[in-house]
Amino acid sequence: MRLSAPDLGRMQAFLEDFGMALAYRDAKRLYMRGVGDTPFLHVTELGYPGVVSFGYELRDPSLLDSVARLSGAQGVETLDAPGGGQRVRVIDPNGLTLELIAGQKRVERLEPRVVVRGADGESRVLGAARVVRIAHTAYATPNLPGTIDWYQNAFGLLPTDELFVGSRDNAIGRFCRVDLGDELVDHHVIFLLRGARAGMHHVSYQVEGVDDIFFGFDHMTRQSHDHVRGIGRHALGSQIFNYWMSPFEQMHEHWISHEKMDAQSRFNHIQIGEGMSYDTGEKPPERFVKQATQIIAWPD
Repeated sequence: MRLSAPDLGRMQAFLEDFGMALAYRDAKRLYMRGVGDTPFLHVTELGYPGVVSFGYELRDPSLLDSVARLSGAQGVETLDAPGGGQRVRVIDPNGLTLELIAGQKRVERLEPRVVVRGADGESRVLGAARVVRIAHTAYATPNLPGTIDWYQNAFGLLPTDELFVGSRDNAIGRFCRVDLGDELVDHHVIFLLRGARAGMHHVSYQVEGVDDIFFGFDHMTRQSHDHVRGIGRHALGSQIFNYWMSPFEQMHEHWISHEKMDAQSRFNHIQIGEGMSYDTGEKPPERFVKQATQIIAWPD
């Protein structure tokens, strides 16, 4: 996730409370990591608030050459970031930059949370959630059919569930997953949502365990961060969620799920109510439904 913000210090404080740790920072750029072995999960460029790019790791470095042949793609570049590696930048139909990355060096995992009560311990945990990895990205587009076709054709994504209101031809969003054959994968790696303008809807971060959703809620609330929605459960994918807004109007999700798919899992069309009302819990607030963080051009 590569965002842009005018104050790296405020963004760092938000992300530390959200459950990440500092990987590297200079005058123009902030890198944050989770507890796993990925060198970073979140980049903030100094600048006007918005979203710069979504990054995806290729499962095989040889795929870099294939990605570089996509229409509008740039050549293979060396990634100047913690962990190194290579990338190809591609522009999607909405003007959003995608970074396809391979060859990053792994880092040591952070110490796990202590789950065994000591001789003088107690059953109470205070502090931030523990972020493990990016689960998925989501964004809005005024050209939903064309954007869906582009992503599925460019990256071989499989459709998991499509949401519609009223009749089936009135689609408002589609969840797409990775095709790894018989290997189990998450319900989706990207969610494309029909919206009035193109922009990031949210970025979702998997936490270490379901308790972290609640640790995170308590900690973020104590720090007076902007809560958008949750705690709740998405019926599709059986996902426990909680959504928070950064100080610069960029939505971040705490997420965990145990439902998995493979390439044979059925593609379903799901009828929902107005305002995306199909989940367990309260009806989504209007700001959640209409969320679309502005796309920012790649920084010089």
